[in-house]
Amino acid sequence: MSAGVESGFSSEEVLNSRFPLHRACRDGDVGALCSLLQCTSNPADLGVEDSFYGWTPVHWAAHFGKLECVMRLVQVGCGVNSVTSRFAQTPTHIAAFGGHPKCLLWLLQAGADINRQDYVGETPIHKAARAGSLECINALLIQGAKADVRNASGLTAADLAHAQGFQECAEILSNAQNFQQNMVLSHNGTILNGMSQNGGHVQGRSFLNGVPNRKRSFDGMEANPGKKARPNGMSMPPEMLNGSGPLVVLERPRWRA
Repeated sequence: MSAGVESGFSSEEVLNSRFPLHRACRDGDVGALCSLLQCTSNPADLGVEDSFYGWTPVHWAAHFGKLECVMRLVQVGCGVNSVTSRFAQTPTHIAAFGGHPKCLLWLLQAGADINRQDYVGETPIHKAARAGSLECINALLIQGAKADVRNASGLTAADLAHAQGFQECAEILSNAQNFQQNMVLSHNGTILNGMSQNGGHVQGRSFLNGVPNRKRSFDGMEANPGKKARPNGMSMPPEMLNGSGPLVVLERPRWRA
């Protein structure tokens, strides 16, 4: 993939001229999006990946929490499980990382794969953990996300949250991981630690309240309080999505909004 900015043009100029659908989704400009969709005769245009992050329009809408744009795109044929060619990430991965629980829940209710792994073996809950999005983590757990999935580096979502300094997120994820493992061992749907399982989904009190008697702990967590979970809607920069260095940063300050 190119550096993202074509010679002689700013990133914003490239976005406006070459990727108008993506720009409309970034800005949540539903009117512009609908006009562009009406003029789009080739369905393949909906799956065009930008030269910045390799995202399609629906990925951009998901990252910035533009739910109406997400809905319009899905209505005209964008798949909720569409994956990017470079990183194999779905809109659900992107919404979780962006910290947008409403978009996340809508995608899941529309049939998105909650445990889909990307090119580094990470599921949406890994991305929510990277971003420290407590609301997305809780939403994913309630919807049945597996907390014990390990990425290609052998790390669970709890490990990632701890590494990023999000203590509260790490504790909730660790509690959930232990609870799910206990449920597997119990081989039934009986109540355990104040919760029950029905159809593979966790029922009962929220994981935000914690699960007592967890087996797993993190060295130094109490000694080093770490960072608080990020508020809803406070998106992390997209270049941190994969836990590596930046790909490119667009000039508009809304990337850090």
